Amino acid sequence: MPATNLMLLKDAQRELLLKPLDAAVFLAPWYTPVPADFTDPTGALQTLPPAYKSVGLIDKKAGVAFARNVTAAPIESYGELEPSRNDITGDSTTIEFEPQQINALTLALTTSANLDQVKAKAASGEVFFAQPSSEQITYYSAIIIAKDGNDAAPIYVFKVLPKVAVTKYAGEQWTATNIMSQKLTLSAFKDDTAGYAVAHGFGGTGWKKLLAKTGIATASA
Repeated sequence: MPATNLMLLKDAQRELLLKPLDAAVFLAPWYTPVPADFTDPTGALQTLPPAYKSVGLIDKKAGVAFARNVTAAPIESYGELEPSRNDITGDSTTIEFEPQQINALTLALTTSANLDQVKAKAASGEVFFAQPSSEQITYYSAIIIAKDGNDAAPIYVFKVLPKVAVTKYAGEQWTATNIMSQKLTLSAFKDDTAGYAVAHGFGGTGWKKLLAKTGIATASA
């Protein structure tokens, strides 16, 4: 084997360090199909199906946090220091973010109320509705899109969770120094139609320039 050095062996490529400089969370009623492609042949971002609504602005410090919890059942053998066998028994994913805007979607997420049935009073514009006393889990289809780079050569990161539901509410804290918002945790479930619980994607004109360096093969035209 020829001689080398650690720097060459490391294959360090700083351009492959991605940083989500902006991100948006989109939700639609469960079973809403996701686009076959998020970008066109030039790498330009495409619009989403109309059913997918953005939650709008989210808290900058918290961002969008993805957590994966894998549980296993190791089998230990007498006299062995390491497990003789280990089987994965659980693999769950959650996303956490704090929507900052007050709109029909965020109110539905934080209260579990069906805002489609809520009407503002014609004269005053007042809105009043009750939080359900009998809890009903509402499932959504979620798309999260982040962007790195500039508008001339953006790199988009996509995550698709075809079936999610809010499983944790951080609660509201009303103060004079903060806006009225609360952090939400959504859990992902496997969708039988899609065949998965979480999917990942990358695209954009900036991504096309990096593709050859990632080691991911390109399909023949």
